[in-house]
Formats: sequence, C-alpha cells, structure tokens
Amino acid sequence: MRDGDVLIIGFGNPLRGDDGLGWQAAERLAAAARPGRHVLACQELTPDLAEPLSRAGRAVFIDAAAHGEPGAIVVSEGRAGPVEAGAFSHHLGPAGLLALAAAWYGHAPQAELITVAGASFEYSETLSSVAQTALENVLKLVEAM
Repeated sequence: MRDGDVLIIGFGNPLRGDDGLGWQAAERLAAAARPGRHVLACQELTPDLAEPLSRAGRAVFIDAAAHGEPGAIVVSEGRAGPVEAGAFSHHLGPAGLLALAAAWYGHAPQAELITVAGASFEYSETLSSVAQTALENVLKLVEAM
C-alpha cells in the first residue's frame, strides 16, 4: 500500500450469519480491484492493522451490528478513541485501532464506519435475505465514496 491510499477493512465472523457481512463486503470489493484502494477481510480488528492504517489517506470500516432495524445501514465518522480494556485479545474497535495508529505511527486517517444491522447471527455461512440486500447497497455506497 502506498501512503495516502484508501484502506477498506471489512470485519466479522463469516461463520455466524449476518456477522459475516463485513467480511463478504471486503471479499467482493477486493475482487473489483481499483488503483489506490486496498481491501482487507478479517474476523476481528487486531493491533497489527495499525501500521497499514497509519499509511492510509482514508479508511472505511464495514461491520454488522446486533442492534437496530435489520438491514438498516448507518454511516458514521470514525474517530480515534480510547483503546478498550482487553483490546489486545478480541475487543479492539475502529476507534481504538485509529488511536493505536496515531500513537504508534503518528497518523490516523480520516475514517468512516459503515454498520449494517443484522437479522440472524446463528451458525451459518449465508447472510439473511435482508442482510444480502443491505450488502448490495453497502457495495454501491463504498463505490460512490
């Protein structure tokens, strides 16, 4: 990744139904390669992501949420925030990751968080129909950014 590129991070568990939405979005966006855009799919945000994040000019995080009207898409500004207790073991969120990038590498990019409320988080590799529809809308949204 070159300094100033866009970094898209889709995260979630692809084996837990709609929780895999971020992962699936990242996989689809990675397949549609674009110059200056880098895409990562991961199950969770980990401290090692702070380094590539620090080199990005802009970041987009894509995740599913267990709350809200199923299929609802919320776009919010990502801001560096406190690193949550236990963040080095499974609880690091976008705010904490941005804070680590700023603290460790001196830069945290402008960031957006795209969250989609899921309908089913049961063991499944398939998204619910409402999440599948939302996924298509998320992909269009990211392309328009």
